[in-house]
Amino acid sequence: MARNRTYALAVLVTVAVVAGPALAGTVQSHGAKHAAATGGPRGPRGPRGARGAAGRRGPAGVAGPAGPAGAAGAAVLSASSASPLLRTIVVSPSGVGAAGDGALLAAAVAGISGADATNPYLVSLEPGVYDLGSTPLHLPAYVDLQGSGQDVTTISGEGQLALATAAGTEVRGLTVSDANATGAAEAIDAAGGLRDVTAVASGTSAATAVLAASPTMPIVDVTASATTSSASSFVQAIDAQGNVTIDGGSFTATEGGAVGQAVALFAEGPTAVSDATLQAGGGANPYPVDVVASSTVVTVTGSRLLGGGGFFVSTGDTLGVGASEIPGVPTSGSGIARCPDDWLPNFDGASSDCS
Repeated sequence: MARNRTYALAVLVTVAVVAGPALAGTVQSHGAKHAAATGGPRGPRGPRGARGAAGRRGPAGVAGPAGPAGAAGAAVLSASSASPLLRTIVVSPSGVGAAGDGALLAAAVAGISGADATNPYLVSLEPGVYDLGSTPLHLPAYVDLQGSGQDVTTISGEGQLALATAAGTEVRGLTVSDANATGAAEAIDAAGGLRDVTAVASGTSAATAVLAASPTMPIVDVTASATTSSASSFVQAIDAQGNVTIDGGSFTATEGGAVGQAVALFAEGPTAVSDATLQAGGGANPYPVDVVASSTVVTVTGSRLLGGGGFFVSTGDTLGVGASEIPGVPTSGSGIARCPDDWLPNFDGASSDCS
């Protein structure tokens, strides 16, 4: 057996020696074959072809482990989670009528405590009518009252007074009316300020739309009207006590009889009026301005003053009117009245003594 294996191995070696060179001569590389076929060396690689369409997406793999938790983000308040208003009280119509809504307003104001200069409050009224009846609403110091507009928010009363405000308050954006069929009527007693307010008072024996009792803020763009229905009554659109500043607005007083007195501005202290209309009608002597203070000065500029009684200025007082339309009626009283650079309703020049 060993002899046979040795003989076979010798035959294979002989074949390799004899056939090897011949086989080597017949094996050619790919490059040699290309050169033989084309007659020259291989050229550079051509540009890459367009990418084929993506194949179908394979099935999703197994989900990996959860990563670590991220840092907490900033808190965001939604409408349902927002903090309530701290010093603003919103009063809305309840659907039970004007008297019920007036009671809600009175209760809201009565529930305020701790209001001061460093902790002021705001009572905001939604559109509606808030009837107080014969009990006036007293607004504490540093509590402002704001309506939703003079045409849509009304506080009404039927007694001698509808609304009283303390110093350091402002009422704005609403109408206040008081109608007393059996006596005097007063819409607003203001020790604070008024802005964009309509005040209406209607009484029998007397009526005052606004009593400005030494207000701590100006009276701005107020429309005030007061009327009486009986003879020998006294009616005034605004009674200015103390130091009062009136900027803009319209003030009208109308006395129902022919005996009483109608006054647009009843000045009981130093008063400055600008860009306003002061008009009085009815009664025996309708005065657009009646100055009854003691040794005080009242000034009116850029305004319109109408009333058949002209001006009344008490002894020791001074009325100065400038750049305004005046009635042109001789001034009553023994005080001093000066009207330089004014004109009459027919645009004629007025005399310096307001006549």
